Amino acid sequence: MCLVTYLPTNEGYILSSNRDETPTRAQTEFVLETILGNKLAYPKDIAGGSWIFASQLRKNIVLLNGAFELHERKLPYRMSRGIMVKSYFTYPSTAQFLQYFNFIGLEPFTLIVHEPDCFIEFRWDGKSKYITTLDKSTPHVWSSSTLYNAELRNRRTQHFYKLITDQAYNIQLAKTIHKNEDLPLDYGFIMARDGRVKTISTTHIQVMPSTTAIHYDNIVMNTHENVSL
Repeated sequence: MCLVTYLPTNEGYILSSNRDETPTRAQTEFVLETILGNKLAYPKDIAGGSWIFASQLRKNIVLLNGAFELHERKLPYRMSRGIMVKSYFTYPSTAQFLQYFNFIGLEPFTLIVHEPDCFIEFRWDGKSKYITTLDKSTPHVWSSSTLYNAELRNRRTQHFYKLITDQAYNIQLAKTIHKNEDLPLDYGFIMARDGRVKTISTTHIQVMPSTTAIHYDNIVMNTHENVSL
């Protein structure tokens, strides 16, 4: 949930996420579930939610911790952010979710939501909502504000655009980016900090004309899932 990229392709797009967490949270269960007629595929974390969901109806969503900058934690929080993300699928539209879901009492976060009718970045700073409409035709990259300050986020962004220059946007490129080890370990795309926080998994949602596929690699547990919806 700490490096998220978006690549438009000739067939659709690829939405990818590297999850940087304590290795004790690496235990996940890969789940297929249907909510309101929408078949979902996602890695379920120990709290019961997830940081990334692929869906048969092409409502795909990724979570990053933090909104704009590193925040002071104010425990306890009302709900896990991963459970909040799953709640998105109980609403008929993104607009209704953003309008009617109660975000009060949730820790700050950033959501990237891509569905047929919209592509948005939604930030919650603990008090207010910030919604930005994104361009589906251009690449995008995000880094978690809880792990990377503005300078490091900028370095990671520059590195992302360097990696995609003169490249064909496809699943092979997305996987290469998310396993890139050219930057220092403390702020690289594959990161590790004193054994406390490291990249524990990589996930890619690949949207094509007739199907949506999710490719999940749990680096710590050495497990792999490839599912088409």
